[in-house]
Amino acid sequence: LPIILVGCKKDLRYDQKTIEELHKTSQKPVTPEQAEDVRKKIGAQKYLECSAKTNEGVREVFEHATRAALLTRKKEKKKCLIL
Repeated sequence: LPIILVGCKKDLRYDQKTIEELHKTSQKPVTPEQAEDVRKKIGAQKYLECSAKTNEGVREVFEHATRAALLTRKKEKKKCLIL
């Protein structure tokens, strides 16, 4: 099956409270460029971002997932014949 990497909670990337909390542990939000590097590293077909809170990108995630699943051919089961 194809892999689609999804970055969730996109709305928090620029949220000051979130940035401050991450800073306490020497972290910061993942950038789209960092996510794209991970996508390539794991061999994912696509990287998409979404936010359930703002509904941004949610439809696209489901559309791409559905399309990828429908376009993936099922491997035929090998049958054993004994003559």
